[in-house]
This record gives sequence, structure tokens and C-alpha cells, in this order.
Amino acid sequence: MTRDVSMFKKIRTADNWTKLIAFFLCFGGLLGKASGYIGLLLGGLLLFCPRILWDRWYIALTRRTDLLNAWSWLLLASLLLGFAELGYGLMLGYPLLTALEILVFNLCPVYVFLGVWIGARHPGFLRQFTRFSAIYALIYTPIYFLFLSKLNMSLTGLVPGNDLDVFGNPGSGSITILGLLCYEASLTAFWLPLLVLTCLTIANQERSDWVGLILALGMWGFLTKRLGRVVGITAIIAAILGVAALVDLKLPAIAGRGGELSARGTISRMAGAISPELAQDVGGDRANAHFYYGTVYWRKHWWANIRSEVSKTWKTQIIGLGYGYPLARLADSGTQKEGTRSPHNILYFCYAYSGFVGVAIFVVLELCMFHILWRVFRTTGQVFGLLFFTYQIVQALFGNSIETPQAGVVVYILVGLAIGPVFHQTYNDPELEDGEPLDALPLSMRPDLTEVMEHARRV
Repeated sequence: MTRDVSMFKKIRTADNWTKLIAFFLCFGGLLGKASGYIGLLLGGLLLFCPRILWDRWYIALTRRTDLLNAWSWLLLASLLLGFAELGYGLMLGYPLLTALEILVFNLCPVYVFLGVWIGARHPGFLRQFTRFSAIYALIYTPIYFLFLSKLNMSLTGLVPGNDLDVFGNPGSGSITILGLLCYEASLTAFWLPLLVLTCLTIANQERSDWVGLILALGMWGFLTKRLGRVVGITAIIAAILGVAALVDLKLPAIAGRGGELSARGTISRMAGAISPELAQDVGGDRANAHFYYGTVYWRKHWWANIRSEVSKTWKTQIIGLGYGYPLARLADSGTQKEGTRSPHNILYFCYAYSGFVGVAIFVVLELCMFHILWRVFRTTGQVFGLLFFTYQIVQALFGNSIETPQAGVVVYILVGLAIGPVFHQTYNDPELEDGEPLDALPLSMRPDLTEVMEHARRV
């Protein structure tokens, strides 16, 4: 605990941006969706910080050896496309506010530069944030279920948007679990937070969350040569679910997650991704079984209508329907009433609003980021960035994550924080130019990062 206190002292004496981001990441989630407004405010402030954004972006664009070079050019192309689609949508008469809300999708990756700037100066930031998140979940979870869930506080009506609940449910513990696996040599001291985080992951009843976590765990096991531990963890969770299903363990429902929480219901929800009949056969009642499959059908129905609408002309296939198009009307009346802008799949989101051009730029941009995070792993030995980004892409394929400010801002800041330690040594190494990654050096000249990463573990 003394080391944690030391870290808090360092945060207090750090620069203002580090303080702002530490506070935003640690406590912004208390505002739920409304935290997106804080994220956008931080972005507005970032525009006036050339040292963090513009200088770093210029270096990345003009120096071919820079780790972020190719990604920065793709980001520029994505932004230019976004503003072009904004203008196209306004020419077609779509609402300005809706078009600007969609443009946020193109703006969010810019926050990577902010994360890199902080991560390069504080290579232990992510580890300390993971520790904080684990303790936060341990404390906040019982407080929420015992007290805060009964308050029904909301910012809806005070600021634009729907479902702006304050003090929302703790959500899934998957990201923190991945962080603890990556950053902690021993998990013994975190057994209780891990138990709470695992229960939250199961209780959240989100299938894309489970798929993303399983895939990320598999990557962790393969890249760190600990597949045996992954198999063991999976077997333990499966055994717990099996025993709980046999005794028909049930708990009160979490709002919006489809009926009471039970082991049989969890297994039924998994099967519901295939068909309602299978969900009912494995233990779910008829109503919940159809609810579990209903969310799958809703997506498939919406995606089919998007394909049909966009493919009507060659023009819309290439450049899409334009930012601001009322996409919800291709789903159903309920979705249209809620004003939902995302079809819960990032590829269909790009295809609908910006056509094949938008899909192509997005896919290449994200593949380039995967390559960057792979180089980070090869340079530092730290795999969290790869796992986290993989998990988030899975979430984006089945939900509305990186296209929304409340999620996208946080995702890209954390990605930048994961990249930052690669640049830590460049500030002191005379063989490297400012902003040049360590793996730009020949192996014989490359400095040893062991000391840096050990320092990150200690602080």
C-alpha cells in the first residue's frame, strides 16, 4: 500500500494533463454516458496543446521511422473523410447535431496522442490504474447494489442524450482482469477483487464481453506461454457455472440485462445467440429465451436493412448515406424513437454512413494499430495493449463502443498509455531522435528496457 500512496503523491505533483486524465479515468465512469461530455471537453482543451497533439502528430507524419507514422497518415485520411461526410450529410439536409455526433467516431483516435504523451512520462501509469480499478470495483460494487441503485439519479433533460443515469451499475470486470494478469507477477494479493470482477463479468450478461475476454485470455496464454493457466481458469469458471446450474442458483436481476440472474439463465443466454429453441432447451424459460435471441435478431434485421439501403446505388455503396442519416428508421419504431445512431456493429456503422471507403480506411487504421501494439509487445514484453485492443474490437463488432464518446475517448487514451512506455527511453538516449521508437535502432544499439519496466512495476 505504501507504493500505491507513493504513486498518488506522484500524481499530485505531476503536470495538469496527467492529473486530469487520472481523475477522468478513475471517476468519470460515475457519470455513465454523460462522461462523454467530459471527454469531449478534454478534446477541446487538447486542441490548444501543440506540444501534446500537433507537434507529436507532425513528427509522426514527417518521420518515416516513427512508430506512429503510417497510423498518423491513416488517421488524417479518416478525419478528412469524416469532415467530407459531414458536409455531404448537411448538403442532403440532415440535422447538424446528429451529423456532429457521428463525426465523433473519426475524432476519438486523436486521443491516442494524449495517452502516448502521458504514458511516455509515466510508464507505470497503466499498472497503477489497473490496481485502482480492482480496488474500486471491490468497494463500489456492494455500495451500488445496496444503496446507489435505489437513488435513480439521472442527467437526462439537463444535457442532450438519453439514459444518462448517474452512478450506473459497475459493468463488466473483464478489462481489469486482463490488466491484473498482464501487470501483476503474483495475483495472491488480489484474490478478492478478482473474485468480484469475475462475478461482475458473469452478472453483466453481455455475450460480446465474454467472447472478447475469452479471445484476449487465449492471446495472453499463447504470447506469454501460459496456455495451461488459461485452460485452468476456464475449467474453474465452467465448473462453478455447472454446479450453480445444478442447484439452480438465482440472484436479483441487473436492470436491462434480461430477467433474474441465474446460472441456467447465463448458459441460456449463451445458447440464445444461436436460437431461442436451444436457449430454452438448456434451461431458460420461454420468455427469457426469446429475449436472449431477440437482441441477435434485432441486429441481424437492422444489418440486412442497411445492406439493402446502401446497395441501392453505386454512389451510396462507395461513400455511404452521409453523416446525419436517420439510420434508426432502418431498424424498428422503438429504435427510431430512442434515436439510436449505431447499428451495434462498427463495420455496418462505417458502411452505412461512409460506404466502402469508410470501411476500408477504418479496417486499415485498426490493423495498423494492431501492428503498433505488436511492436510494443516485442519491445517491452508487455502484452496488455494487444489484449485490450482485441477485446475492444470484439465489443465494437457487437455493440456501440468506439463510435461513442463515453467509450471511444477512454479506449484510445488507454491504447496511447499502452504505447507510451516505448517512447520513455527516447528522452534520455542520445542515439534516438525525439519521438523515435526503440525498435528503430539496430539490436546491437537498442537499450535494455528491463530496468524501465521494472521501474514501472515498482512505482
